[in-house]
Amino acid sequence: MRAILILIGLSCALAAAQQNSSGWSELRSRNPPQLEFSIRLLNQRAYHEGELIRAEVRYPPPHFVPGREPPPPEQWQFAGYLLNPERGCGSPEKPCFGFVDPAGGIGVGPGGSSGPGPVFLNRYLRELPPGRYRTAVLARKLVLTGRAPMSATYGYTTPAQYAVSNDVEFEVIAAPPAWVKRTIEASVAKLKEPQPGSREGYEARTAAAQQLRFLDQPAAWTASLDLLPVEEGTFLSGLAATREPKRVCELMQSRTAAPEQAVSLQYLSTMARLCSRADLPPPPTSDDARQKYWTDWHNYQERILGGSISTLAASLPRKQAGGKTIAIEALLQRIQQRRSIDPQGPAPDWIPVLRQEFIKSFPALESWRKSHPLTMYAAVLKGPELTSLAESMLDAWKPGDYYEGPRSALHVLHALDSVRAEKRILAEVVKPKTWLDTPQLDLLPAAAVPPMDDELIEALAAAQREGGWNLPLRMAALAKYATPRALSRIQAIYESQQVSCQPELMAYFLRAEPAYADRVFRNHQWDMQAAPPLCILQYFERTPRLAMHTVLERYMAAYLMHRDVPVKKMAAYSLGLYGSKDALFPLWEAFRYFHEYWKGKKTELEQNQEGVFLEVELRNAIARGRGWLATETDLRTIESLCISERCIYDTRQDLQNVQEPFRIEITGSGFGGLQTRIAQYYGLTGMEQVKDKLAQFPPGTRFVLAAHGSDIDNASAEIRKYAAGRRLVIVLGRPDMLSQ
Repeated sequence: MRAILILIGLSCALAAAQQNSSGWSELRSRNPPQLEFSIRLLNQRAYHEGELIRAEVRYPPPHFVPGREPPPPEQWQFAGYLLNPERGCGSPEKPCFGFVDPAGGIGVGPGGSSGPGPVFLNRYLRELPPGRYRTAVLARKLVLTGRAPMSATYGYTTPAQYAVSNDVEFEVIAAPPAWVKRTIEASVAKLKEPQPGSREGYEARTAAAQQLRFLDQPAAWTASLDLLPVEEGTFLSGLAATREPKRVCELMQSRTAAPEQAVSLQYLSTMARLCSRADLPPPPTSDDARQKYWTDWHNYQERILGGSISTLAASLPRKQAGGKTIAIEALLQRIQQRRSIDPQGPAPDWIPVLRQEFIKSFPALESWRKSHPLTMYAAVLKGPELTSLAESMLDAWKPGDYYEGPRSALHVLHALDSVRAEKRILAEVVKPKTWLDTPQLDLLPAAAVPPMDDELIEALAAAQREGGWNLPLRMAALAKYATPRALSRIQAIYESQQVSCQPELMAYFLRAEPAYADRVFRNHQWDMQAAPPLCILQYFERTPRLAMHTVLERYMAAYLMHRDVPVKKMAAYSLGLYGSKDALFPLWEAFRYFHEYWKGKKTELEQNQEGVFLEVELRNAIARGRGWLATETDLRTIESLCISERCIYDTRQDLQNVQEPFRIEITGSGFGGLQTRIAQYYGLTGMEQVKDKLAQFPPGTRFVLAAHGSDIDNASAEIRKYAAGRRLVIVLGRPDMLSQ
């Protein structure tokens, strides 16, 4: 009787498999003939439970670049894997689509490959017991439903249309303990090797990490935690998907305070989710009950996370060097996280130990590791210790070290004590070898620089000798800080240069002797049909960043009508950023000329992307220029003159932002970093730019101010104070207004 039942069971399974095969074949018969779609196992053999199953997938990628070419009318989107026999997934109605990662998402995509490349099927086909299986890749058809100048919208067809790759067959066999042990040891050994320098070495390392990830066994959990922070994202993804969340939760909790354990905020967040999954029931089906369930789930997870954070903070003095740095970063991130949710909430009681351990451990860090923790600490905690820590990084730099550390330290120091930072820049700008570069000169106003013509000229001369250091920095320093008394010497330097293009020295002449700069600009005919002058793009792009004058403005305005599109684009761009109100008239003239030239030729223009970019650059300069206000009437006029879809789209976006109350949006990045938008004016990066733009609005104008990010309280207060002085009305908004 038992033999009969077994035969009946086998017959049913075989019938189901044949039915699935028939369904796959029917779907495959409808594949478009041009569709390149296939899967191939890289190793045709039996696989142990948990062993990597690597495949090569050829998948049709999107073949267009939004904004550069028309989107195709249809695309095929990865829709998962078919599996026979099914294991809770594997049918077209419920394909195997991935598993939950720590960030809360699921593994999607065809494995990241539109050509030959390793795809780990374990990512999609989880928990396969011993047996024989077949799998194929499923795709679903998308059709174009909408277009915008820089994007396209697609939707599924109704009814759904699928495509199926060829199928492959493989066998899974039991994994003996000896095999598991050897596999773990081999993966650990590979991951302890130095970072590879070849693609093959990198792929072998990735495979070792993925193999350890998919061995959902206690020895593999322990090995993964031992290796952290190596391949952290991979290992935490594997732990998050475990079949035994309770055991993994308890293991991670037990190791949080261990001196040798690297514990990041992602580690703790993964652990909290595992504990919630282990201790809470599955979510209910009704909507009302689900809402309460997820509220309770979130609160439970926060309690777990909060307790673990406190445990980590208490263990900080005992953490070993690398683990201590990671733990400090986790605690700083936690402070930022809580402040973004509740800016007025109480400070954690473990901040004193965090501050103490940071100050104690910082000097021992390798120089190239110091930049990130210092900037994080500066963004979250303020204190007098930051000044000495930042200056220690500046003192320690030597030629051959990375530049990022002292540059970050300078920004931190400037946010704390601008006078000390300015003195540092003054000392560095004349050193033969320095980490300083041109962008950092923005932190040193000319008014803070004493007469130092001799030192600046000598620094330039040294930079021009063999082995000299950062010539553009020396030129820019002369442009910004040399006095008019040095004019004759700098003229001699300019005229002696073997390279005739000297945009930085030209900025000096615009400051000290504009007539001389004018003579240089006029030493050739302003012929709009001839080839552009050799140096013109450099003068348009680099000179106005250092100094702007009507002499240069006239030069750029004239070349708005040149035959060369890159020249016109750069002229429009720089006039929008640096031009005075006098630049508006030639910009409008160029924009109207563009309209008349392309009127009635929209299709031809859309195929000429260089022309579209020029139209948009002219539009942006008028609509978002720093030196003037564009009214609603101006924007309506621009809209009526636009030819391309991109121009119309951008103008309509701006029109949504020119109604009172105007929006001021501040995004802080800590230690003085600031990004501000006022109405349609984007990219205001400093308080002076913000004030200059606010000054253009008439008294009585109403604004709503919304801010988020780090270190924004002082910036918000300064903006409100300045606005009040100009009789502008500002009310506070909410951070979530930024996404409205």
